[in-house]
Amino acid sequence: MTHQIYIDPTTIRGERGQYYRVHYRGAPLIDETWNPELEACRALLARGIGGRLEVWRFCKDHPDMLIPDIAKAAGSTVEENEKRGPRFAWWKPRPQAGPWNAASLSGGIAPATVFESGDHSPLRKTTEPAE
Repeated sequence: MTHQIYIDPTTIRGERGQYYRVHYRGAPLIDETWNPELEACRALLARGIGGRLEVWRFCKDHPDMLIPDIAKAAGSTVEENEKRGPRFAWWKPRPQAGPWNAASLSGGIAPATVFESGDHSPLRKTTEPAE
């Protein structure tokens, strides 16, 4: 079966450059990633979705990329450093550094607070509007 994702640019920042949002079946699949095609394969595979993948951009009449096998592509990533340009490499999951890691596909920044079940959110302090 052939599946389609749509990618659209979100922000440009840091050494990674352009970040993207990935949509699948009209809903966001990944909010922010610099490697949308291969991260989408991992996200789809985690949902039990396999097969062929077409990568589209909004307002285009043809796909940008065809991935013949989602499962095979999920095992790859793009690697780049000072010595080598972009190249395909084997993907390795990030080590579990805390409970926030499992909730984030793109990772990078830990949340300020992680609530456990039964915890209550802190009360917010309200301030008067500036004049």
